[in-house]
Amino acid sequence: MILMRKLQYLLITLLASALVSACGPKSRRAEIEQRKEALHHKQDSALAQAQQELALVDSALQEANALHQQLQEVLQEGGLSDSQLYDLGQRITKARLHRDSLQVRFDVLCGKIKYIHRMQEK
Repeated sequence: MILMRKLQYLLITLLASALVSACGPKSRRAEIEQRKEALHHKQDSALAQAQQELALVDSALQEANALHQQLQEVLQEGGLSDSQLYDLGQRITKARLHRDSLQVRFDVLCGKIKYIHRMQEK
């Protein structure tokens, strides 16, 4: 009989503690804090990845700018035949397109980094 009462008391205690821990406000707060922490980690990793990619795009953009500038200087020097002038024009156009696409990627990554910083300040 005493064993039965102790078993009932133990069972009731276990059920009550399970209900309180599962439905209590502390568990919701803990979940919210876990999600905030996970968001912070995700933002940190996205920021690091964007900064690494920005460094690569920046160096490629500098090279593309230098190539485009070099081709423009060759064009301004003159003394080229029609076929050389045509080929140079094609190369300048491709270099400008490549430079412009890198510039767009650079601007997007800068915007992404600024956005992540703003979100982390909140």
